Amino acid sequence: MEQDSLHQMLLRYNRVFKDIDQVYHQMARICGLPDCAFWILYLLRESEVKYTQSGVSENLSLSRQTVNSALKKLQQEGYIAMAPGESNRKNKPLRLTDRGEELCRNTVDLVLQAEINTLARFTPEERESLLSLQEQYAQALRQEGNRLLLPCSGEEEQG
Repeated sequence: MEQDSLHQMLLRYNRVFKDIDQVYHQMARICGLPDCAFWILYLLRESEVKYTQSGVSENLSLSRQTVNSALKKLQQEGYIAMAPGESNRKNKPLRLTDRGEELCRNTVDLVLQAEINTLARFTPEERESLLSLQEQYAQALRQEGNRLLLPCSGEEEQG
């Protein structure tokens, strides 16, 4: 009985997760951007970190090839620039150009504000609960995934 209840809860969670993903997909389309380009601009805009292509790929959990294609297009359109890194010529930090900053003001910044407005609809306690439970879920899922994949990796469990 509890297994059925947990399965139903998982289906509900997955529907919500996919619905949120669809909302972001629609916002990217409204902004006139492919999803990958939108998320790259979002990442560059909302973070103080100077990302490289590999950092973007890792942070967004996208393949290097997908990120590379999107970056090339954003660079060709004059929205981002890549400068050689100080320590490694292959490690090129990405930065928004003036044109990219303008694009972000008219797109990504509006999405960020919509997210802030959305969070403002919740009480401080609800916001903390939402984030805390999501963090707990992510950590537990990571642990379960590692436990599940451990036999596949050829490593032995220590314990």
